[in-house]
Amino acid sequence: MSFIDRAKNILLSPKDEWKKIDEEEATAGGLFTGYAVILALIPVIGTLLAVSLSIGAYRYFGFNYFLVSALSGYVIGLGVLYLMGIIANALAPSFDGEKSDVSAMKLVVYSATPVWIAGFFNFVPGIGFLISLIGFGYSAYLLYLGSQATVKVPENKAVGYTAVTIIIWIVLSI
Repeated sequence: MSFIDRAKNILLSPKDEWKKIDEEEATAGGLFTGYAVILALIPVIGTLLAVSLSIGAYRYFGFNYFLVSALSGYVIGLGVLYLMGIIANALAPSFDGEKSDVSAMKLVVYSATPVWIAGFFNFVPGIGFLISLIGFGYSAYLLYLGSQATVKVPENKAVGYTAVTIIIWIVLSI
């Protein structure tokens, strides 16, 4: 399955897609090189587009500043994503889930899809922030659904698992 089809399916029919994701053979490296590395570039493109259009505060700084900032954020974001896969795996047994490195990595990588897509619109004054919030909210929902399918957290504990995972993710991202 192409990364475009996967992104479309995880956004439009997440319950069905999580079942397919759970059944697929995967590796952490494959998840990163075939999906995360590509989709995480979307916010970088949005930032560079904003610079080239000189919208908002972007026009007061040089292109190199934003290029370095965007690429640094890209690399750090992928590092945080990998670390979150490790943390999500470690948290699963505390919420009666199953420990599985690959399943936890699937969970965090595919849950990040809406945030990456929404990140493209950060350059739009006013609504860029709103779109990012919507992307974050939908990512939280995907994490909730995916935790049940991939790391087998029971439905009655999935909200707690999702909340703890998101809090840690936010702290690491800051």
